[in-house]
Amino acid sequence: MATRQIGQRLAEVDESGAETGEVTHLVRPRSFLIIGHLSRLWGQGGIHAAKYRSFELYRRNLYEPEIITFDELLARAEWHIAVADRDRM
Repeated sequence: MATRQIGQRLAEVDESGAETGEVTHLVRPRSFLIIGHLSRLWGQGGIHAAKYRSFELYRRNLYEPEIITFDELLARAEWHIAVADRDRM
């Protein structure tokens, strides 16, 4: 609510309330929470649908931070390396 009221920038003011010309810009950097492994959502016969659905609902309904698992982070890193290698050829 505070960021909606303040906006994208906050002007500095002096003791009398007049703007000084200095401005503070408000930023919201992207943040990540890296936890667990997707393999925890698997049972003996395959994916445990209720666990997987619960996990996806939880992480998709959080605004900040973005939640990813260690194996998803590794897959993203491997993909980036593969693309970089392909672009070098």
